[in-house]
Amino acid sequence: MSTTTEKLARDVKFLKAYALAATLLPLTGLLFAFSKPDKPVRFSEVSVERLNLVERDGTVKMIMSNQERFPQGVTIDGKHLDFKREHPGMLFYNTKGEECGGLIFGGQRDSAGRVSAGGHFSLDRFGQDQVIALNYQEHGGGYKAGLTFNDAPNESMTTLEEKYKAATPEQQQQAQKAGKLGLQTRLYVGTTAGRSSALLMADQKGENRVMLVANTEQSTLDFKDSQGRTRLTIGVDKSNQPVLRFLDEKGQPVKPAGQ
Repeated sequence: MSTTTEKLARDVKFLKAYALAATLLPLTGLLFAFSKPDKPVRFSEVSVERLNLVERDGTVKMIMSNQERFPQGVTIDGKHLDFKREHPGMLFYNTKGEECGGLIFGGQRDSAGRVSAGGHFSLDRFGQDQVIALNYQEHGGGYKAGLTFNDAPNESMTTLEEKYKAATPEQQQQAQKAGKLGLQTRLYVGTTAGRSSALLMADQKGENRVMLVANTEQSTLDFKDSQGRTRLTIGVDKSNQPVLRFLDEKGQPVKPAGQ
């Protein structure tokens, strides 16, 4: 009886040792593979919730993330500006490790069948917000898509946040018109919610100076003064007739100078 018991004990010890080796050997091989960063490792498919691309020193260069793990806010000059982000996507980082652009996207249909969707790719000025943006937005049955170019202030976002945190809305508006706060849209080319094709050009103060619009009703080119008032219109109307209009400050037709 004792011989049988001893044999069973040896068998149990052998099975435990075998199970342990079968578990540790694959793990050891996997760890060994990752212990050599210069040796390429190939996977047929990888599922992750967030992927951080970093330099050897740990500096983040790019993040790809789902909605839940997507970074919130932005850190510039060591100071964090907190705001909520509700979409998955990717972010790009410069040599300093600060955000310098990204891509977000999303889309859904509500219980009434209405679509709410969008996609946004942008590149930021150093220490500032987006100066180039490719955008698509759909909401309430209509959508628009286009490319926008912006001016951004010389000072960083965190510097301006501190500088104007006690400013009145009027002071902030004046600073924005002077190009010292926020973004100034300089150029937009794309479609509108009304399904027109459009080209908009603004001056350094954000005032729209040139607008080109094309649709089934008309194709017109408007030139505006420094107050954003249309002063000259060239185009073709819905009756396929050429249009040339000179306007005064109140939008009333006038004869061109010299006539």
